Amino acid sequence: MVALGRGPVLVRALLLAASFCVPAFLMAGKSATFDEVAHLPAGFSYLRTRAITLNLEHPPLIKELCALPLLLLGARMPAGAPTIARSSASPTYQWEFGRQFLYRQDADRLLFWGRMPAVALSLGLAAVVTIWARRLWGENAALLALALYVLDPTITAHAQLVTTDVGLAFFATLFLLLLRGYLETPRLARLLLCGVTLGLGLGAKFSGVILVPIAMVLALIASMRGEPGLGARSRRTIACLAAVGLMTAIACAVLWAMYFFPSDPFFYLEGLKVVNRDRDPNYRFYLMGDLRPGGWDLYLLVAWLVKTPLASLLLLGASVLVFLRGRRAALLDEAFLVVPAVAFFAGYSMTSDNLGVRYLVPCFPFFFIFASRIAGCVAWSGGWPRDGLALCLLWMLIEFVAIWPDHLCYFNQIAGVPPRGSEWLDDSNVDWGQGLLQLRDYLAEHPSRDLRLCYFGAADPGYYGIRAENVTISELTRPPQRGTYIVSANCVARATALARLRGAGAESWLATATARAVVGHALYVYDLR
Repeated sequence: MVALGRGPVLVRALLLAASFCVPAFLMAGKSATFDEVAHLPAGFSYLRTRAITLNLEHPPLIKELCALPLLLLGARMPAGAPTIARSSASPTYQWEFGRQFLYRQDADRLLFWGRMPAVALSLGLAAVVTIWARRLWGENAALLALALYVLDPTITAHAQLVTTDVGLAFFATLFLLLLRGYLETPRLARLLLCGVTLGLGLGAKFSGVILVPIAMVLALIASMRGEPGLGARSRRTIACLAAVGLMTAIACAVLWAMYFFPSDPFFYLEGLKVVNRDRDPNYRFYLMGDLRPGGWDLYLLVAWLVKTPLASLLLLGASVLVFLRGRRAALLDEAFLVVPAVAFFAGYSMTSDNLGVRYLVPCFPFFFIFASRIAGCVAWSGGWPRDGLALCLLWMLIEFVAIWPDHLCYFNQIAGVPPRGSEWLDDSNVDWGQGLLQLRDYLAEHPSRDLRLCYFGAADPGYYGIRAENVTISELTRPPQRGTYIVSANCVARATALARLRGAGAESWLATATARAVVGHALYVYDLR
């Protein structure tokens, strides 16, 4: 960390610039992911019709923000408000509307500019992480926290997408930082800011509702400080909880405006009711080669352990040891790191579908800030701890570059050497439909006849000139035909698991076939002659 200390302002500026420029550069080479096909067009429909009808299972804020640039691009709606209102009762209409919106226009241009606000939110989150770590542990810690953020593949992968996870992480972290300041020095302006940012967090994703009990717990911990005595403590407790109540009331007003002032007072609860309404109740989730209805309680823990760089896990583990040995901030400061991280991790583990480590993104800022405390210890002790920290950061940088530009597909060494991600996880952990541009370029250099495609995504391969027979996952568990198969990593994982359940034979060919190429770390190319 000595080298970093020579120019902390410059290094901080370079890292913040990287947090914006890297995902902004990478996203131009990625087709729309599964959720983006619904999110971005839905957000545009909100702004044009002033009605929240499509994609009700997610609050509107991130979609509205990302759709704002599209108003300046002259984007066109594929259907008017009456048609949308009539058709929105079908949970699949949002995907049909999204495909028509994107692929009857310049989809790449709309996606690029629609993703820009998402990248800006990631930049904001990087800044908040830096400010928080600096306040707690100093300049070197701020640089370490920011480096952990910039070099995290999951952050980079989702910072460039019109999805809700990074946006929620930003508004949640900002709200809690402001709440910490309010509890230290209560002021009306700070209370108002807390209420507004809480509303933005609630408007980013429905799981943001957990911020209210988190704030109440932290307020109760804050009320323990100060003048002793039962009466004084009771007054402080009432005052703190009342402040959280006022913040929640302000947040509700922000939500009301975000939803264009609906007459139904239960508009937000109605959205909560339809979360995952388009999910098949019999859907079998995937983990480590197994399929199970309902999924696993430890799914997100396993996903986090194999999708996080080992160097980052080691630094977090070292910071826990440093914490236990007495390198601590004040009780309330530590609570503001631990309580949100544990609450989000446990809450998602108990309630979310087994679809991706991305659900844990709101935990990541608190992991990075907590781990950054070791920077001060390393700077003070020098020697092998300093060399070890430098080695960890170098290790992360090498892995970050090695997976370029496909950070969504990253797995660490726990998943094998080389990593075999599809043997561990599926869905947004391995392939979310983002590789069509790369596949187009590959097929231009390696044209094939009798092309068959098992694509996991909502985008339109034909828009990119990819002409192939569509193949389902179930069809992959039958004896194959001659030709070239291009199979999403998600399809490889699930088809292999299904074939294993049905028994060995010609139908389990994917388990033994060798891919000619892997496009974008996500699309497996098999030549069967």
